[in-house]
Amino acid sequence: MENKTFLISRYLTAFIIILGITFTEIDKLNFFAIILILLFIINTQLRYFLFRDISVPVFISIIFDFIFGYILYKNYNGLLLPYFIIGIIDSFFLIENFSKYILGSLGLLIFLYAGNELPLYELLSYITAIITLGLISSIIKKEQNRTLKAEELYHRLRKSEDELIKTNHELEAYADSIKELSILKERNRISREIHDSVGHSLSTIIIQLGAIEKIANDNGEAASLMASNLRDFTKNGLEEIRKALRELKPKEFKEYETLLAIEGLIKDFSKLTGIDVKLGFSKNKWQLDEETSLVLYRVVQEFLSNSARHGKATKISIFMHFSISDLIVTMQDNGIGTNEITPGLGLTSISERVGELGGNLSYESKEGKGFLLRVVLKSMY
Repeated sequence: MENKTFLISRYLTAFIIILGITFTEIDKLNFFAIILILLFIINTQLRYFLFRDISVPVFISIIFDFIFGYILYKNYNGLLLPYFIIGIIDSFFLIENFSKYILGSLGLLIFLYAGNELPLYELLSYITAIITLGLISSIIKKEQNRTLKAEELYHRLRKSEDELIKTNHELEAYADSIKELSILKERNRISREIHDSVGHSLSTIIIQLGAIEKIANDNGEAASLMASNLRDFTKNGLEEIRKALRELKPKEFKEYETLLAIEGLIKDFSKLTGIDVKLGFSKNKWQLDEETSLVLYRVVQEFLSNSARHGKATKISIFMHFSISDLIVTMQDNGIGTNEITPGLGLTSISERVGELGGNLSYESKEGKGFLLRVVLKSMY
């Protein structure tokens, strides 16, 4: 819209110049005059639409504007103001530094010199119009710069907000994943502890009570019966504890065995390398068979190794999405990246392993953008 307005104003100025010459000196409107007018128009168009952001070409173009204006007015008369008005306005609108005032003043001086034969009141009215338009152009330019800066700041803030929201979601997913894994690991630990301590003690009691029962046979039927009842009671208690342990042990633990193994791998890797690795996964999960678990473990292991050795990464994110039919594992680092990926032995090996399971492995990288690896494995259920 802004370009269209300035385009119209420039064509309108050229039309007024031609109209002024036509009404005042129609007999002087020759081929050379038309060439000069065309050069004047082309110069103003190039200045605004091609060189507007380059100070030196704009400065030179405006000086040529004043020269063309002076030559046209002195040789072909017409209206004085249109010859200089665009150049003077552009001095304030397209030049950023103090030189705009020098250039505007130069244009005004050439304007006065060209119109030295005009009546004083007419010159004064022209000067007033030029100064007013110059000041308005300067104010518009300042407001435009403020608007552009405000828009740039808004976009930066919007981008920062989007990045914060994305980071927050990633942290929430990561926290949920860690919490879920921690609860399951703790429940499993308690289950093992009870089994190893209480279960062992009760088993010992049963054995000892059996021995007492045999010894008591020699001392009386009552003692034997009491020991027998005590043994039965203890056996029932042990069975109840085992039942409680089975209920306490999470049914989902088998589904998490691979994830726990990968989490252990990541913890050891982070301790050794100092690289920050985040592991996340979707809420819905299904149990992986032994072969798939091993392949997935090797894929993660290879990616971590490559990120540290070749990518020089400082951060790695791994996310596992369990859909109804697929497991999609996305791994990405912030390493140096590369524009040309040459698969080595490790990458080729895991690609073959994934392919043997009917899965798909893809990767991409750009210099300075890190490395992205995506694995898709089919559900076995």
